[in-house]
Amino acid sequence: MRRLWIPVAVALTVVVLAVVGAFLSPRDPQPGPPLGAVLDGVDRRALAAVPMRRGAGPPPADPAVDFTDAQAVARTYLAAARSATPDDRDRTRLRAAAYAAPRSPTAAVGVVVLDPPPPGQVRTAAVTALDLVAAAEDDGRRGYRATVAMATGPPDGPATTSVTTAYVVLARQPDGRWLVVADARDLGEGDV
Repeated sequence: MRRLWIPVAVALTVVVLAVVGAFLSPRDPQPGPPLGAVLDGVDRRALAAVPMRRGAGPPPADPAVDFTDAQAVARTYLAAARSATPDDRDRTRLRAAAYAAPRSPTAAVGVVVLDPPPPGQVRTAAVTALDLVAAAEDDGRRGYRATVAMATGPPDGPATTSVTTAYVVLARQPDGRWLVVADARDLGEGDV
């Protein structure tokens, strides 16, 4: 009888190991792109997404802006980045690029205009509050939360106003200028 227990014990051990192994082994990944992946051209076409085109080249920076003043740069950048015209439909805007760090998304690509004003109207933006929310120990980077008022209407007529929040990060450049390196409408996003 004792000899019978040995094969039963071995068989039971094999079954237990097989069951445990089945639960511990990695499962086949779900089909589709990994979380956080960007849609490629095929995906955009399948979704019938309108392709974004590059907007007009960036205008020169306003000579009145003091680039050694981070708040002045943040305010000017946000006003330029959040303003829009009907021509911005399906295009990126580069009007704020002069206030963005070279090779940053805002300088290289521009701001994507998700909701341009209707024909015959314009949207102008103004920063009504700007609060420092974080700064690097060496003061080489600063993060601000801004309240931005946007007025939409005919160029010389009545406008409707909406208020939104924006977050920008500025970095001090080697020459002492402050430039925007990140822009987000929400803390959970990385825009531009």
